Amino acid sequence: MAYDLLITDAQICDGTGAALFHGAVGVKDGVITDVGSVSGPATRTIRADGCVVAPGFIDIHTHYDAQVSWDPLLTCSGWHGVTSVLMGNCGVGVAPCRPQEKDIVSWDLVNVEAMPQEVLLNGVAWDEWESFPQYMQAIVKRGTALNVGFLVPLSSFRYFVMGAEASEREAHDEELARMTALFREAMQAGAYGYSLSLLDQHIGYQGKPLASRMATQKELCALGRVMQELGKGVIEIALTRSVSVLTDEELALLLAMAEASQRPVTWLALLGRSDKPGVYRSALDRLQPFFDKGLRIPPQVTPRPIQQYYTLKVPFIFASLPSWKEAFNRPVAEQIALYRKPEFRAAFRQDLQIGGAIFTNQWNQVHVVKVTKEHNTRHLNKSIADIAAETDSDPVDTILDLAIDENLEMGITLSVINTNPDEVRELITHPDCLIGLSDAGAHVDQHCDAGVPTYLLGEWVRKRQAMTLEEGVRRLTSEPARFLNQPRKGRLAAGLDADLVIFDPETIGPQPPEWVNDLPGEKPRLIERATGVQHTIVGGNIVFSDNVHQGGLPGTILRPV
Repeated sequence: MAYDLLITDAQICDGTGAALFHGAVGVKDGVITDVGSVSGPATRTIRADGCVVAPGFIDIHTHYDAQVSWDPLLTCSGWHGVTSVLMGNCGVGVAPCRPQEKDIVSWDLVNVEAMPQEVLLNGVAWDEWESFPQYMQAIVKRGTALNVGFLVPLSSFRYFVMGAEASEREAHDEELARMTALFREAMQAGAYGYSLSLLDQHIGYQGKPLASRMATQKELCALGRVMQELGKGVIEIALTRSVSVLTDEELALLLAMAEASQRPVTWLALLGRSDKPGVYRSALDRLQPFFDKGLRIPPQVTPRPIQQYYTLKVPFIFASLPSWKEAFNRPVAEQIALYRKPEFRAAFRQDLQIGGAIFTNQWNQVHVVKVTKEHNTRHLNKSIADIAAETDSDPVDTILDLAIDENLEMGITLSVINTNPDEVRELITHPDCLIGLSDAGAHVDQHCDAGVPTYLLGEWVRKRQAMTLEEGVRRLTSEPARFLNQPRKGRLAAGLDADLVIFDPETIGPQPPEWVNDLPGEKPRLIERATGVQHTIVGGNIVFSDNVHQGGLPGTILRPV
């Protein structure tokens, strides 16, 4: 046989967890044809020189819904060996949407996923769609480097049907009937299911609740029954209002959605919390009987510590605190006026005492990393707690006064999630948790975690040896493929799709984050490139080599089966 692509002298990791073996892989017409002892002529031959060839990685938690309009390469995921992504998570997106309503819909992505509104308004091709099927068709027509799946985001979906009241109330019966009809239409067109968020910190326009937070169990189960009738798809829900704490109400809703849909339901999130060590274990213990029965309700976990960058212009760090609702989506002058008010500061302090939010007075974990004025450089890389002590000031006054002095350009970082490696090890090796939460495409000026796959293989496989290479690859390939019911993805065997990654296990990992000005309007974002990923191959086409695009947009739409 004459192959289109032949990969020789490789350590083959087939994605199932089976042991590595030496051999070659032959590809023809986008399909793996031969694995093992393979030889013959080929249009393109890659000598792997003992590096690993594995199925392409699958990322089930991305937010490329907007970025795909201006970046069909979906950077940075492909650099890290990712060949398939699921977008539309957490109930926010850019469709369905009437072009005249883009100003309102875009605020969901600003407030929840920290994307600049100017970039969204100018970079997204809003005039190319209204309905969700039209959105998918527009993206397919434009082309993508990677395979893409689309969840219907419930917040924009509710707004499309209910208007401004979507953030205020549950759906009436006639509205619910229209939603289920439109959702069925989207699923029949290839949508993968639906997503939503119930998190208090996820807010919509000018501090109103994100529309999906108003959805009732009746509404969610009605949509789920559409999926049961069609027999396909998955659901994603940002569920736990207090991170890693699963309440009776939340568990009951999770079970009801799984029962109504008869489909897998993945939820956010189980993470290590510096303020509540080991809190996730209670949730796992409560879920174990359902796992044992085979119910597919996997929580998502991430192998990475989460450090985010913020300014008080988009104060997502405090979004769950009632006192901060007025601070969102306002001009800087109005925000500064609010931050000066003694009554605002008093309410802020009161909220911090009540607790319940992910941030509750951990001022030693908030560090100043960017200032614009010379006299404030003495505060760089110091915590708010340290600065408050040095200036004999209250931490609340310290952070607000500094931010005001910097005209809200002061940058801070917060590190309170997954800071204990022992807890992270426990979570990422739990058999009923899914590796996810890369948030690729979101939080563009806060952090970049698109390199979850390379981080897992570099940090937890090579350095910490928390799992074997074969198990690490399995968790990134056949496991998410099984969750998505994609039998042609996630494994390396004859007859399956030729989505592949070739990497050096001795060097694979993410590079340090860097700023680039490549958003529409030359706006900045954080990116992270990969080391050790030699080639990312989609449908038999080499799309990236050492972080460089090789040409072509061979990605296809992932449809639920």
